[in-house]
Amino acid sequence: MSRDDELGRAFGLPATDPYVICWRDLDESSTAEELDRLKDWVDWVTSRYDLDHKVVPPCWAAHGAVVEELSALRTLWESCYQDDAAPTDPVAFHRDLTLAMRRLRDWTSMLGCTRTVHRG
Repeated sequence: MSRDDELGRAFGLPATDPYVICWRDLDESSTAEELDRLKDWVDWVTSRYDLDHKVVPPCWAAHGAVVEELSALRTLWESCYQDDAAPTDPVAFHRDLTLAMRRLRDWTSMLGCTRTVHRG
């Protein structure tokens, strides 16, 4: 990451390219920071698309598979709205959102978490 990108992130500015996270490579401190950053997007997407706790449980950050799915979805969303994105990219995001919602619902169901209970 360039110095400009680091400064931009420090001030909460969007990255110039889609922001890809390799969660496996992060230390504990970096993981916490990235979860905070992802939380902002998850809050927005769950509100914007009216996703309930059966798709994205309140304890999503405690479940690696759910974090990976949401992080990948955010990266796709960011790439679809870049200056050089194709006009059809937002439609592709919505196609993939439908698939991701199915996977998230399946994982949440297997986890057994509810709106008020975390089973981790």
